[in-house]
Amino acid sequence: MQTLYTAGTTGMTHDRFIALLRECQTDAVIDIRLRTEGARYRFASGRQIRDLSVSQGVQYLHELTFAPTAEMMKRIRADHDWDRYVASYVTLIQQRGMLAVWQQVAGKFERPCLLCAEKSAVHCHRRLLATALVGASVLEVMHL
Repeated sequence: MQTLYTAGTTGMTHDRFIALLRECQTDAVIDIRLRTEGARYRFASGRQIRDLSVSQGVQYLHELTFAPTAEMMKRIRADHDWDRYVASYVTLIQQRGMLAVWQQVAGKFERPCLLCAEKSAVHCHRRLLATALVGASVLEVMHL
């Protein structure tokens, strides 16, 4: 059975990220952030996360198919309407065929980790994607 981990970069440090990779024995970090660069990301820029992952023998992929749209991000920041965000992202899962893309992108990994910016999975698209993946396949999810 494939185990899917999810993690958010907010509040995470370089050392904690490496510790998570080791503890979970992750074989792939799948970055599902819309944007991976900028002052907001500090240690967690796409380049730094890629380099840290590779240094630990972990494959890094930035997969925009799983990212929310810029419009969705702008709207949730303005109105904080989580229910509307959920509905929009679930629709996006279907429109983009994310479940089929998952099989192509991550099907070869045993312990992939979805990475995004939110500290908690509670209000994050990584939880929504993980839930959809559980419904479509034999998968165990662990939110870190």
